[in-house]
Amino acid sequence: MKLDFSVAVHSLFYLEENSPRKIASRELAGCLDLNAVVIRNILSVLHKKGYIEGTVGKNGGYQLKRKLADINVGELYDVTIPPTISYARFITGKSEGIKKDDHISNNMSETLTDLFTLADDQYRAFYHRFTLADLKQDLYHHGYVKQLIKNNDK
Repeated sequence: MKLDFSVAVHSLFYLEENSPRKIASRELAGCLDLNAVVIRNILSVLHKKGYIEGTVGKNGGYQLKRKLADINVGELYDVTIPPTISYARFITGKSEGIKKDDHISNNMSETLTDLFTLADDQYRAFYHRFTLADLKQDLYHHGYVKQLIKNNDK
């Protein structure tokens, strides 16, 4: 899994916790122990999708635009991890020089893509069951999300 989703969640929590103060990407980078360029790239996506607002310059920085309860985890995951990225690096086969009668190598890509796509669809559906407010509750009361699942599956 790419780091983008984790960085997005962590950044949004940090912005919410430090609201209404504007947070510089350099401060976020220090908190997340990542390069500020990585942070800015992800914050750019969050800005375009309306999760945060940002200003540049000496007094610039980022602020959370939406409440955590209004941010669906699945939607955030979809924004930061497009479906093909989540499984594309696991695919083998169908390269130059494979024998035409090598059914395993010739078909591995399609078979694994089907498998990963089905799993990814279920994974994404699971994430859509929660908001960032739910995840924040779990940060302070670990097991909260598990309890939510138990209560909702009854």
